Amino acid sequence: MSRDLLFEIGVEELPSTYIEPALEQLGRGVRAGLADLRLGFGEVVTHGTPRRLAVIVSGVEDRQGDFEEEAMGPAAKVAFDAEGKPSKALVGFCAGKGVDVSAVRRVETPKGQYVAVTVKHVGRAAAEVLPALLAGIATKLQFPKAMRWDDGDYRFGRPVRWLLALLGGDVLPVQAFGLAAGRTTFGHRFLHPGTLEIASPAGYLAALEAAHVIADHRVRRAAVLEQITKVAAGMGGRVVADDELVDINTFLVEWPTAFAGAFEPHYLDLPREVIVTALREHQRFHAAEQADGTLLPGFVAVRNGDARGLEIVRRGNEGVLVARLEDAKFYWDTDRRHTPAEQVEKLSGVVWMEGLGSLREKAARLESLGGWLAERLAPGAKASVARAALLCKTDLLGEMIGSGKEYASLEGIMGGYYAGRAGEPRDVCAAIAEHYRPRGAGDALPASDAGSLLSLADKLDHVAGAFVAGKIPSGSEDPYGVRRAANGAVRIVLEQRRALDLRAVAMEMTRAFFAANPELAQAEIMRKLGEFWRGRVDTALDERGVAYDTREAALEARIELDGAARPGWCDAADALARAQALGAFRGDPRFAPLVVLYKRVANILKAAPEPLPAVLDRAKLGEPAEQALVSALEKARAATAPLWERKAYAEILPALLELEAVIHGFFDHVMVNVDDAPVRLNRLRLLADVRGLFLRGWDLSKVVVEGEKA
Repeated sequence: MSRDLLFEIGVEELPSTYIEPALEQLGRGVRAGLADLRLGFGEVVTHGTPRRLAVIVSGVEDRQGDFEEEAMGPAAKVAFDAEGKPSKALVGFCAGKGVDVSAVRRVETPKGQYVAVTVKHVGRAAAEVLPALLAGIATKLQFPKAMRWDDGDYRFGRPVRWLLALLGGDVLPVQAFGLAAGRTTFGHRFLHPGTLEIASPAGYLAALEAAHVIADHRVRRAAVLEQITKVAAGMGGRVVADDELVDINTFLVEWPTAFAGAFEPHYLDLPREVIVTALREHQRFHAAEQADGTLLPGFVAVRNGDARGLEIVRRGNEGVLVARLEDAKFYWDTDRRHTPAEQVEKLSGVVWMEGLGSLREKAARLESLGGWLAERLAPGAKASVARAALLCKTDLLGEMIGSGKEYASLEGIMGGYYAGRAGEPRDVCAAIAEHYRPRGAGDALPASDAGSLLSLADKLDHVAGAFVAGKIPSGSEDPYGVRRAANGAVRIVLEQRRALDLRAVAMEMTRAFFAANPELAQAEIMRKLGEFWRGRVDTALDERGVAYDTREAALEARIELDGAARPGWCDAADALARAQALGAFRGDPRFAPLVVLYKRVANILKAAPEPLPAVLDRAKLGEPAEQALVSALEKARAATAPLWERKAYAEILPALLELEAVIHGFFDHVMVNVDDAPVRLNRLRLLADVRGLFLRGWDLSKVVVEGEKA
């Protein structure tokens, strides 16, 4: 026998961002809890609105399954006395397990003879065990901020006002937050303010819908999207795409009704981003645009209710919006009284990061670092990067960004507009507007070379400054957004395939800090920076599906970069290309044997106690197998040299696989560690040359082959 389960937590209105995470916790807790209770169940579906968090579970078994447990007791010599009678220890063990002493049997173990018993556990009724489970899940839900209310020590996202718990048609006696669960819930706060009796879980959603509550947030979201699309079409346009805002509005209402509003067309003189932000951030309105992307002088809003009194609601919303747009217009007009160039020196009065000087000093570093990056990555953008670096932080001094958090997300974007109004070149304006990108994992990258280089400079400087100031992220703590800045920089070099030496850039971006403070522990800071950047590259490769050992093989290579040997992680884009080539080649049947051979070479070299000769002495190679290996090595070098130059890694690996047979032959016929030191060291030098050819792309000793532990 099985019945459906319904559990609802009724609350005062939750913030929209609290609901989905709470529903995820609720669903996960119910699934895990039912499994732990040995109760079979079917589909688990959560539903959420601002006033309720609910879960419906289909087909919950009426009783736990019976099971047997094999319990080991004391040693036989302890369980029985000299006369073979049960000891107090055995009697106590049996009493604890709920079995008779006669049920005990002797068993042989590696530690000797012990006693054991089979304990039969009879399952309890679901109605007996579910209340404690549901109460525990409800009281353990986590929120960004929890509230306390009344006289009890209760904590939740908002005060809990009712509980509903049904197993089939029966009420479950769940008790939490000083409340006892029943079958009563509430409809829409204004459209159906009275109580509502729920007969069974199957009728829950329909009963609430009749009371003007669309409890299924998936259905409610579809309704919101359909309505705002229809309203915008009636205005002669479409809503500006914003999935996050659709989600926010979905969790702000229980019965959505979309409607149109308007504002005076002269506000369209404001930058598009300002208007969209004014509509979105405080009012949660959707902007509307024409087919060509031009904004319309109107908006689409979603109310929590029906169409009654909608004209009054519309006028009220329009009035509030006018105040917002007037504020934005004031900020815009005020900020344009001074050009960005006129504001540069005022940056000296703004502290960037505690102990690291002003924004003016940061602008100077960005000029220098931006030029250094341009010389290596995009020489044609050098002048634009330098000019944009000088101006890019001046919008922080303005009213639009400095007035409060409402328009803080427009940092850089507003700077680009101000620069354009002041007559700065278009590519300079674009670089300023783009230099905060990407702000997060899903954000777009800068579209221009100058924007990408300035963004890199800004993020790299941020990371360097944090390490110099001792504000290094630890564990999950990263209050200064250092990981976010680094991840953005790595995304740029990976996705735009820019060959950037992260070790060299770490030295360049810390140069100014070390020059200003020679007492800094430079070696330790650089060591930590190197470890940090390696970790960021490793994480980026992991996010792109590269296996752990493949990542390690690519990151621990010794690559050629700017004429010098560097660890494989230093060039993130190259590391990804090498890792992907290696991953694609692992299915070749010759690959695993070659890895085993490489590891043998690496282990021999690792154990060598003496320094090796700088170069191989061919005159000391007397064995045919030695000569064969040298010949094959030279052939492989010649074949792969142009491939390394072109970074044709997928073609390099097959060429290296050709060495497998001769390496085998070398180990079959040549003793490496002979007593003759010159011969031994020369053979070790030969093996080091073999390893070095592979190590230009991959350290195969990091690869796990079948039969090995990861």
